[in-house]
Amino acid sequence: MSTATAKDTSIPSLIQLSRPDTELATFAAGCFWSVELVYQRKEGVLQTQVGYTGGREGPTSYREVCSGATGHAEAVRLEFDPK
Repeated sequence: MSTATAKDTSIPSLIQLSRPDTELATFAAGCFWSVELVYQRKEGVLQTQVGYTGGREGPTSYREVCSGATGHAEAVRLEFDPK
């Protein structure tokens, strides 16, 4: 299966759309805590969730991801109002 078409299941979606006019987006970055804080302060962002994306399949831990051995990136998923 191509990684471009593979469904990312690294971050189980805990966020459910709270309104029909909102969307979900996932952003990978160096440190999800800092990135999450920036988005939490943005107008139009309704909720955030941190986790990991990419990497090998299966559950992983913060320590494993930080080691660089799993290939995961720290990521933030958010619900936002695109208007």
